[in-house]
Amino acid sequence: MREESRTIRVYTMPLEMPCGPAASCCGPIGQTEEEIEQLRWGLEHTVLGAWVEIINIRQKLNLQRDAAALTVLQAFGPMALPVLTVDGQIVSIGPPEVPELVAKLRATFASAASAKSS
Repeated sequence: MREESRTIRVYTMPLEMPCGPAASCCGPIGQTEEEIEQLRWGLEHTVLGAWVEIINIRQKLNLQRDAAALTVLQAFGPMALPVLTVDGQIVSIGPPEVPELVAKLRATFASAASAKSS
């Protein structure tokens, strides 16, 4: 990882049908492997200096690193996924509009870089 890189953490979980595939009470939650990889690839190739870390919420989370995402998940549950953070700050909740997300991330990275050089 390069010195100027910043990590975008994507909190997600594999797609599942909590009430079963034929249930009418709720829909699927989580993301397919293809959706997760598309998001990773899209962010890494459009946001200069970004490194994307995919974090499966079904694995043990780190309270210090994952505090913001844990707060969102405790409040809204897995329907809030994917949750994206940069430097521990939430930048997106729920399925993102990628062009809007990329613009926001580029602005976030640019402002951090200018603050660092000041």
